[in-house]
Amino acid sequence: MAKSSYRLLLCLAALSGIAPAALAQQDTAQYQLRTVEVFGKPAEVFASGSRVSILDSSFVQMHASGSLVDALQARTPLFLKTNGPSGISTPTFRGTSATHTAVLWNGLNIDMPALGLSDFSLLPLTSLGSISVQHGAAGATYGSGAIGGAVSLSSPVYDKPGFGATVQQEIGSFGRYFSSAGGHYVGQKVSVGMSGYRLSAANDFPYKDYGSFGAPTRLQEEAQVAQHGFTQDVTWQLSEKSRLALHGWYTYANREVPPALGAANVSTRQVDKNLRLMADFGHDSNWGETTVKAAWFSDYLRYTDYSNNSLTDINTYQLQAEQTYTYARRWSLRGGVNLQHFVADVQGYGGTVTEDRASAFLLFRYDPTRRLDLSLNVRQAFVKGYNPTPAPTLGANWLFLQQNNHRLYLKGNVSGSYRVPTLNERFWQPGGNPDIKPEQGWNYESGLCHTFTHGSWHIETEASAYRLLLDNWVQWMPLESGYWSPRNLQKVRAQGLELSTRASKKMDELSVAATAAYTYTTSEQVEAYEGPEELNLQLAHVPLHKAQLGADAAFRAWSFLGNLTYNGLRYTNNSNTSNLPAYTLLSLALSRRIDIGQYQIIASLRSDNATNANYYVLENMPMPPRSFAASLRFVIP
Repeated sequence: MAKSSYRLLLCLAALSGIAPAALAQQDTAQYQLRTVEVFGKPAEVFASGSRVSILDSSFVQMHASGSLVDALQARTPLFLKTNGPSGISTPTFRGTSATHTAVLWNGLNIDMPALGLSDFSLLPLTSLGSISVQHGAAGATYGSGAIGGAVSLSSPVYDKPGFGATVQQEIGSFGRYFSSAGGHYVGQKVSVGMSGYRLSAANDFPYKDYGSFGAPTRLQEEAQVAQHGFTQDVTWQLSEKSRLALHGWYTYANREVPPALGAANVSTRQVDKNLRLMADFGHDSNWGETTVKAAWFSDYLRYTDYSNNSLTDINTYQLQAEQTYTYARRWSLRGGVNLQHFVADVQGYGGTVTEDRASAFLLFRYDPTRRLDLSLNVRQAFVKGYNPTPAPTLGANWLFLQQNNHRLYLKGNVSGSYRVPTLNERFWQPGGNPDIKPEQGWNYESGLCHTFTHGSWHIETEASAYRLLLDNWVQWMPLESGYWSPRNLQKVRAQGLELSTRASKKMDELSVAATAAYTYTTSEQVEAYEGPEELNLQLAHVPLHKAQLGADAAFRAWSFLGNLTYNGLRYTNNSNTSNLPAYTLLSLALSRRIDIGQYQIIASLRSDNATNANYYVLENMPMPPRSFAASLRFVIP
């Protein structure tokens, strides 16, 4: 049944790219395409008092051959735990674990239900439009898992009328090859866009084997990776007030997982296939904007080595309906429901498992004056046997000082969050725990934001302090029977500071921008329910300090990007008896645009780890030294 549904939806996705294109040849003078309104009012509108970061497009475009890991590690406070150049990459946000960051695509959660997380190395930048990051708990807005924060991804938006296309080829160090191509057409009534990419890398870089006598230099082995994927986006203005968008996103990865230094090589390999299809319907009326999203996600993972052949195949069916009403730009109210149905065929469960989840949410934004905006949100989730308590959020932004070119805002929020146990935590055999409790969190945050504008100068500085308490933290632990099982082991307190500033100026043909950011994060166990009491000690793999410096410049046809990232010392266990040293990474990129009539060729040269730092993100997993990449991109604007 799952295979037949797969074929049917795949055919529908293909037809959706053909039929609207044919309709575009009909009389389209009646309506004007409004692609920017497909997703309705952004969720950030209801995030008063919260810190929201939007990645700058220049950085994403220059690193389009990379994954979400590259962008978030360089330009956000997230720390990415990367298991080698071909391994998985998962986030640590505000002192929490990978399962505490929700990842959404066009407003729907795409975290793998079995694990409760996303592998960021499988999310290529070339497939994405905008990327925004919500700092801190956002359970009322984004649902389960949005405890440390949320990463919101969207499909590309094509708004320039006519035809456009891009072709890129990149060659890099250590046997890396990347190719991508995309095209789009925007008419008055229909917009169609498609893109595809292919990546292969040998990852045969040299490293120092400090676990062997004399620390000999070796070449990394068993780290090859091959990825490819495609996207398809169709937007159709059905009438003056109605529109329909169809989105498809497929990614495939076949990669070797290298053993840790000193460990036996068991020829580990992992194959991932992820297909995401979504239909998004919107309608404007006197009652506001109605949005209905229906999606089907297929997540396939096969993990093999000498002794294991583990298969995970999960189908997620998701439906979300929202109604947003805005009154005279003074207040806005959004209410909705989200329904999820999981069908999991996982060898570790001993059979097929199904589960239904639902949640209802209400988001309210009120601007009593031009200087003050307030938000009050709440969500209630429903899962049989695992209903968490309601997750509310109360936030405010207050412009309390405005003088000449200066504006100073005071902001803050109190928010609840939760995480429903994953399918693995409940159904894995042996070891699954059907009595596991949902995690519950509370986040308290306050900050200042200052903006200065004078002519072409613009400076924005923000400082935030937060405190997060997370109860019933789930952790897998060994039992006397010899296998591992998840338990609600502890209560964790994470608190810290986030500081950032960005300055930009445009002068005739020259534009420059500089960014700086610093993050201080403590994350400690403050109460233990089972297991060891390792109280008031920094949790493993959470850096106490992270700092970033960035520089962007453009002069005529030339562009330059530089990024310096410092990650502080990380402990490798919760008892803080061993650690990995701090490291600093420098990346540099230079590009030149060549105009050939109405077309463009963009040649670029990039260097990652330009200082050739010797570093480890995780214990005994060497990372690549200095590398180079050269690319050519042909653009039909």
